[in-house]
Amino acid sequence: MKKLLIDIPELMKANVSGRDIQCEYFYHRQNDGALSLLEIAEFAVYCRQCKEAFCVTACPKDALEHRKDGMIIRYNMRCVGCKSCTLACPFGTIFPEVMNYITSKCDLCLKKLEKDPGYVPLCARTAPDNTITVQEIDVEDPQLKLFFYGDHVAIKAHSWKYKEGKR
Repeated sequence: MKKLLIDIPELMKANVSGRDIQCEYFYHRQNDGALSLLEIAEFAVYCRQCKEAFCVTACPKDALEHRKDGMIIRYNMRCVGCKSCTLACPFGTIFPEVMNYITSKCDLCLKKLEKDPGYVPLCARTAPDNTITVQEIDVEDPQLKLFFYGDHVAIKAHSWKYKEGKR
């Protein structure tokens, strides 16, 4: 199945800001779709999804939620940008630059991909080479640091879940 692949190490090497990568999602208030993708990736592979999530407890507006599947998610419209969650995280994995008050949520161009399987989203076309791509990926591969987030996103990054020595 084709997935939007976000290569975090390559994005960091490219030193791009969210505005360098364009997005055609109609509902974005500002053209910062890359920050939304980075937030998804951050919570999927860096967040430890603690059973007692201090970030969730620290949020004064209930903008973070610990889902039943263990994933931590953020409700954009509740977030006031205080960054209490970043201070409360004992692992330092909630990065303040990603926790913006106004973050437009990426729709992953799913409707366009349904209509045209060969479609390449604007973020993938405008991102530096090998940072955001659309690829046929069928299985996660911890050896290659390749992990899935849902059915349509793959993330290439180090994951704490596969840290050497962890059982």
